[in-house]
Amino acid sequence: MRKTVVIVVAFVVLTIAGCKSKEQRRADLSAAYQAANALYQKDCTATPSGQDANAIVGAALGSKPSPQQQAAIDQRQREAEARKNSPHCKELDAKRDALTRQMLTPQNQ
Repeated sequence: MRKTVVIVVAFVVLTIAGCKSKEQRRADLSAAYQAANALYQKDCTATPSGQDANAIVGAALGSKPSPQQQAAIDQRQREAEARKNSPHCKELDAKRDALTRQMLTPQNQ
């Protein structure tokens, strides 16, 4: 009898000790998403150069970039698109999507 009680108590304690609160699970998911998103932003997004920004402002005001400027802008866009379509960035994007789905799924546990 005593052995059975000890086993049941040990099982209950281990079960309770292994459970995380909903808030802790949410915090863990949020931290994982923020880390994955920061890495994605660093590795996979393009940051416009000052020349690009000037060309955009100039285009908004009616002037066209020179052929050399346009070629440089086009090259940076192609590089950014290739980086975004790389296996590394696709993997990071899938990880962000999975974490987002986990955060949006109601936790009934």
